[in-house]
Amino acid sequence: MYDTIAILLLNLLFLCFFLLFIPLITDAEISRKTNINMNVIYIICAALAIISCISFPIQISDGFVFDLRLVATMVGSLYGGIPASIILFTVGITYRLIFGGMGALSSIFVSLVLMTIAILLYSRFIQSSKRRKLTIISMFSLFTGFLVLTTLTFINGLELDPIVTLIYVSLQVIAAIVIVYLTEFMREASLLRSKVMKAEKMEVVSHLASSISHEVRNPLTVVRGFLQMMMQGDLSKEKRDEFLTISISEIDRANLIIRDYLTFAKPKPENLEKFDVSEELSHLKDLISPLANMNSITIETKLESFIIEGERQLFQQCLLNIVKNCIEAMPDSGVLSIEVRNMESKVSIKISDTGIGMSEEQIARIGEPYFTTKGRNGTGLGMLSAIRIIEMMKGTMRISSELHKGTTFIISFPNTA
Repeated sequence: MYDTIAILLLNLLFLCFFLLFIPLITDAEISRKTNINMNVIYIICAALAIISCISFPIQISDGFVFDLRLVATMVGSLYGGIPASIILFTVGITYRLIFGGMGALSSIFVSLVLMTIAILLYSRFIQSSKRRKLTIISMFSLFTGFLVLTTLTFINGLELDPIVTLIYVSLQVIAAIVIVYLTEFMREASLLRSKVMKAEKMEVVSHLASSISHEVRNPLTVVRGFLQMMMQGDLSKEKRDEFLTISISEIDRANLIIRDYLTFAKPKPENLEKFDVSEELSHLKDLISPLANMNSITIETKLESFIIEGERQLFQQCLLNIVKNCIEAMPDSGVLSIEVRNMESKVSIKISDTGIGMSEEQIARIGEPYFTTKGRNGTGLGMLSAIRIIEMMKGTMRISSELHKGTTFIISFPNTA
């Protein structure tokens, strides 16, 4: 009795493992990478389930031995279509003949009948709702159970007890319904997950588009206003030069916003090269010194020579965005520290300020589109593009901060020296 239950559970395990678990982990992403159609994977899994079930038959009473291979055959055929039906029923018949035993020849007749029915039901089944699919598979498996029993009775002359008949038919129907229900549940979950991911991506695009539209419109409005004023003939040369300088500055600001957006959308670096981190940081120090002096900020550096791989221009842009944020966080003077050190196989760049700091909630939102701690003076695109560049260069970034005490950015890149 216990052996029978154990083998029955083993058959159910084969069905769940091959028809549910493997197709679940063999996701569409894997099929795209390996150029293998998911139907092919499903047919292979169903065939393995058929072979496994035949290899471990269940004995209910003397003279009556069965397995759950027809459940795998029915489910695989209804989901896989005509090619799957032919392949799976061929596999079942072939392996059943090799395996031998009583009922091997009658299984050929049963398989041919069921294959014909599965082919006829495929179009209706695949287009049906989950409830209708469960109805179809329950009726199909119920018919299959009685067909097998009738065939064994008339061809093999096997006399079955009514209780044995009920057990066999019930097991076929219940197993088939459970497998189809779980398959539909996982497909719905996968579809829902895809829709959520798509909605999140569209939300990001919407935020970015809204932010860029707003931020680019502002400098363009300023430029248009100054150009209108310059059309007046009574302006002095000094005023005209002043308006031109402001207009150029506003156009540069719009260009910077667009560049940050393109950096975020850019899939990967184009011009990979190896460069020295300390040289790039020294150059960065020269770039930001005027801005730091204007804000009475002292720059302290501790640099070591390490080689990393990436796109030099993007690397500069990434660190410039972070350093500018640090400077803007210290409106009333402070200290900006830049340190480079070796950590095992990685190069660590530590950038810290003594500014206003951030709360834990603000740190958690760093890198979100449309989020900034600068109010109307920022868009959040600078940090967004910086994080994107770090990811493209296979790096990581950690942020620690305390309100009114400052913020520290620790950026790590693989050391390629």
